[in-house]
Amino acid sequence: MILNTTIVRATRAGMALASALAFQGLQAQNLVPNPSFEQVAEDTKEKDIKTFGLVNAVTLEWSGATDVSPDLFMVREKESRVTAPCNDYGYQEPQDGDFYAGFRAYSKSPKLKRSYLQVQLTEKLEENQMYCVSFDISLADMSRYAVPDIGAILSDRKIERGGDAPIVQNPDVQHKSNKTMIYMDGWETVCGTFTGGGEEEYLIIGCFGGDASIDEEKVKRPAATDCYTGKAQQPQAYYYIENVKVEAITALSECKCGAADERDMDLVFGSASTLPDDATAKQRVEDAGVYYAFLKRMPTTAGKNTIAEMVTILNDNPNMKLEIVGHCDDDEFNEGKINVRYKDMGKKRADQVKRLLETAGVSPDRLSVSGRENTDPASTRDSEIARAQNRRVTFLVK
Repeated sequence: MILNTTIVRATRAGMALASALAFQGLQAQNLVPNPSFEQVAEDTKEKDIKTFGLVNAVTLEWSGATDVSPDLFMVREKESRVTAPCNDYGYQEPQDGDFYAGFRAYSKSPKLKRSYLQVQLTEKLEENQMYCVSFDISLADMSRYAVPDIGAILSDRKIERGGDAPIVQNPDVQHKSNKTMIYMDGWETVCGTFTGGGEEEYLIIGCFGGDASIDEEKVKRPAATDCYTGKAQQPQAYYYIENVKVEAITALSECKCGAADERDMDLVFGSASTLPDDATAKQRVEDAGVYYAFLKRMPTTAGKNTIAEMVTILNDNPNMKLEIVGHCDDDEFNEGKINVRYKDMGKKRADQVKRLLETAGVSPDRLSVSGRENTDPASTRDSEIARAQNRRVTFLVK
């Protein structure tokens, strides 16, 4: 019989447009067509889904990036090598619908070559727009190995590499710690953010580490089940995959991996003064800074010590007045656009410092507050340390 999941391209395009119009403004638009591999070629029959390498042959939109085609798995009554949930590589229920795909991330057998999944996005990425890129994977039970270096590349052109050699380069998106992906009891999300350059329109997923450098981990054979009793582990790291997404976002917390995964939320910049011993009170004040963890407005112990130093200087200089200036990093500023709790984070930090100074006995008449937010960064480098350096309160003598 013809699969009831088949959707003619024109019909699918119309449905996608209707869906986009119906839900515009309510949910992020996924730029990945056929994200869970449910749509197959119009004349595909259930009996055709019985062998490996079918992504190139029957899956709409998706293909391989080398001569080795990825695999398609399907829920069907009659068992085959690529049946879901039980197949030659292990057992896994689809997370969505009746299909999922699979790729070989690593192999120690010359007969088992790596494969990569590739798809053209529905539109090019916009320049300077942040995107959340994610996909769900599961290590196949009969894999003897698990590996890191699994991720995604965003490209301005289709990769059409002949042969079966692995693609070795730094992925644009991978797990924050590039951990070994060893979970096989369900689905695990690989997720990260990517800022568009204005030309990217292809997504490539796979393992991008070199054979000589990859740090593979041997996997203990799981307990026997009816699915793979009598089957031997295979000298490979093989992963099932589905639910692939590329969605435009405004702030890190909108990404599935979110601020907690994407950022080191507890990182606080540690500063040390280089002023000479005979520095003036004004120099000491304007050299000082109170630094913060991501999205926090209460100072750390080091920050409280800096505030105590300001109290001492102000007590020793009764005519001195201070402007307390609050700052945040770019990501915190973006969080404030979608969550009022984080709006004007810089000024909120400065307000809190003012309250602490007043509690210590400084007259409110000697203190004023301003918030520069992300407009006056201490560093413009793209690093966690630089962003931590920008999350601060500084002081100006008036």
